[in-house]
Parts: sequence; C-alpha cells; structure tokens
Amino acid sequence: MQNRHSFSVAGFSLICVLSAAACNTQSEATVVRGSFSEVAMPPLTTDRASTGGVSFADIDSDGDPDIIVTNGYNVQLEEPAPQENKFYENRGGTFVAMALPGLSEIEGFGSGSAWADYDNDGDLDGFLANQRDQRNYFVKQRGGEEVSFVSMETQPLTTDGGWSYSVAAADADNDGFLDVYVSNGGLSHTGVNYLYRNENGERFVKIEDQVPAMQDQPTGGASWADYDNDGDQDLFVANRSPNNPELNRLALYRNDGDFNFTRVDADAFAEDPTLPMSVALGDVDNDGDLDVYVGNLSGLANKLYLNRGDGAFEASDAGAATREPGFTYAVSFGDLDNDGDLDIVSANWGASSHIYLNDGSGNFSRLAPEAYSASLHHSASVAIADTDLDGDLDILIGNWPNRPGAGLEENVLIENNFASGDWLKVSLEGTASNRSGVGARLELRYQQDGAEKLQIREVATHSGWRSQSDLVQHFGLGKGAEAVELTVRWPSGTVQTMPVAEWNSTLAIVEG
Repeated sequence: MQNRHSFSVAGFSLICVLSAAACNTQSEATVVRGSFSEVAMPPLTTDRASTGGVSFADIDSDGDPDIIVTNGYNVQLEEPAPQENKFYENRGGTFVAMALPGLSEIEGFGSGSAWADYDNDGDLDGFLANQRDQRNYFVKQRGGEEVSFVSMETQPLTTDGGWSYSVAAADADNDGFLDVYVSNGGLSHTGVNYLYRNENGERFVKIEDQVPAMQDQPTGGASWADYDNDGDQDLFVANRSPNNPELNRLALYRNDGDFNFTRVDADAFAEDPTLPMSVALGDVDNDGDLDVYVGNLSGLANKLYLNRGDGAFEASDAGAATREPGFTYAVSFGDLDNDGDLDIVSANWGASSHIYLNDGSGNFSRLAPEAYSASLHHSASVAIADTDLDGDLDILIGNWPNRPGAGLEENVLIENNFASGDWLKVSLEGTASNRSGVGARLELRYQQDGAEKLQIREVATHSGWRSQSDLVQHFGLGKGAEAVELTVRWPSGTVQTMPVAEWNSTLAIVEG
C-alpha cells in the first residue's frame, strides 16, 4: 500500500469531547509503541457519505477480501437522505470502487450487513439492515463470470421494517443453511428483534415464539458463538435501555437445539453496570473456550468476561482494555502482532479508536495512538482482514458524522506494519455444513518454547456492531512453533484433524 501518513500524539488530548468521565482515558493506560499506518486510498478513505457499516468479504471469489460499505443517512443535510451502498474490489491490496448490479443501486439508510453463502451455491450473498423504518434487503448473487445480485422479495425477511442496525447469521439448527438474527432499536428506538429460519436456501421463515425474538428494547450488536462447547451456536445480544438501567446488560440465549433457546441469567453480566453496544467473542487466554468483550457507551469502561468452562463467566481486570472510560460502538478481536494471542480493536465515538495488545496473560496495553491514527472520529464500525495478503491483519474503521453539517468524517484504512511473527490462515468450504463454514470451530495445537500451545477460532459473519471481518481465519504463531496440528469441528458434527507442515501460508480445507 502507498501514501502512508504519520501522526504525532499532540491531538490526542482532544479525546475529552465526550464527558468529564471520558476525559480520563489516558490516566490508567499502559501505552506501548508499534507501527501501523493510516492509508490514503480514495474514494474508500475520502467518501463522506456517513458510513453505516463496514464488511470484509470475498465477493468476487478471487481469494482476497473485498469491502462493502453500507451508507447511512447523510447527516450533512438537515433532512436525512438515503445513500447508495458502496463496493470496493480488492486488486492486490488496492481497493477500487465498482458498481455491482443489484447492489450499488439500492438506496437506503444502511447499517450492518452479513455476507455468506446462504443458498450454498458457491458464492456470497448478503443481508443488509436499514434504519429509519425502512425495509431490509436480501441480495443473492446471480452467478456467472460477472458479479451481480438480485434482490429477493422474500416474505417477511425483506418486508419487516424497523430501525434495524445490525445483523448476524449462523446455522442455528445445524441443518446446513444459515439463519439470520436482526438487531433493532440501536440507539433509542424500541422494537422486537427478528429471528429467521433459512429453509433449504429457498426462503426464510420468521420465528416469533422464542425469547431472542421477544425482547422489546433498543439492541446494539448481536453475536452467535458456541460458548458452552456443545456444538451449536448460542446468541449474545447487547441491550441498552436508557429509561431502565436494569435492562442495560448483555443477554445470553443458550441454544438447546431445533430453534429452542433459553435465557441464561449469567451473574457476571447482571452484576456489572453496563450500557453495551457491541460484543465480540474470542479466546483471549487460550484455554479452549470463548471469552466475551463488551463495548460500552456513555463514558463507561468496556468489559471483559472470561469463560470459566462450566457455563459461567467472570469479569476480568484486563488492564487498559477494561479501565479506560469512553464511548465504544464496535469491538473486534484479532492477533494483530502475530504473537499467538488475541488483541482488541475498539471503534470509539468522538475520540480516536484504540488498539489493545494482549501480553499473553490476559493483560492488555493500549498501543500509542500515533502508531496508527491520532485522528478524532465518530466511529461506529470496525472490521479486520489481511487486505494485502502479507500475513498480518489490517483494520477498516467506518466513521459517521454526529450531527447535520459535520461532514468531515472519512473512513480509515490502517495497514499493519507491526506484526513480525509467523502466521497461518485457513479458509473453509462446507459440504454437509453451510458452504461458508460459519460456526466451524478451529483448534490449533503446537509446541513452542517447550510448552504445549492451543488457539481456537470460530467462523462468524459479524464482529462487534454492524461490522463483518473476513471469513478466512487467521492465527499468529510467534516464532519457533513446532508439531503444528489443526482440528476443524464443523457444524454438521464432522471433525477433521491434520498436521500443518508449512505456515506463513493459507490452508484451504473442504469438509469431508
């Protein structure tokens, strides 16, 4: 990538635009130095159309992640106006704006989107959530040499209106087809969330008699993940209710099979004062189960909950990642320095976004802001992918002006020059499972420095709030890894284990 910008830390004190509480963001931070570069790449990084959400997905099936930007209403105007969605094709790490028939001409008040192979025909389709009482959209690829989409007028998937902010897809019943959960309300509006069952890739049926689809309160992001390691996808929902603090907490719905869900009253979630907007799942302590990181609003610090392995969670003091008050809209996990543990990116509103590096013991230090971007933004989405295929994870942050006339926000693409360790990437193709491998659990075991190491990943269509990171899974290995072995646990129940003879490469695995 070209056109790198460097930053000084001088403007960082301006983070105090939020509130008195948020002005203490630097007080408890352990700041580390590193090297990331903000990349100027017009029109991706110069478009000021109020980004609703950002997603990485290989739309053209050529082996690298493309970008979809769902544009929200234009707050530069006194009366909000709908925007067109944008597609940026990845050409060797450079993103080029392209018009895609069936997608680019859709105008709306766009928010989150979820891209995967919903009909198992070998290419990616998309669900697009819209705000301001608009209908949502489901678009399927037509197939053929040229990429194009057709909008599916599937009742009620695309006729249900509301303030839909975020969407997450997973195979909730393990039948081989991806189902959809839509989060409504977002900031202040109420409305039940939507749960849809995918029937053989041909139509979606609305499920209304299960608790995840009954809650009537503003909802931020939702994430599917197998927290109890029983082979099915459970659901985490970030709820916020300004008028009822007791409802300001993360909700967990355990999947009991066949679209039956039970609300789990996790003590750790109930006891912590939160105002959650986004949630990310990842194994931060490398003990074989998924932990939870929650992005909070209104000057509250973000929260990390460690999975105890017995169905319960406990709050963890994770250093700067859980001590700094702020206004976080979106969070995402990824091993940014390729050292074998998961780091955190938080997209913040009215501040610079933060990168927190994991030291391997579950303690996180904030990367010095001049190492990536000291700019202040109103950031509402963040996605991670290896955009230039060099083995490390790059970052895309979607920004949204906060009021009419504040039309100075631009998306931020950050190139990773920091990682130095070895790495492995894994792409999956399901056969009995859904074609995209969503919900598959990857377990990487290896020897390093005389110790046995374990890392896990789970394929997901969502990262934080109204964002999607690449479906290709990335592992950092540090240096000196030996006897590397990969196990894939597919949603169908199929388990494949294989030695990994080479790393610093991408391993393509077909189920079976």
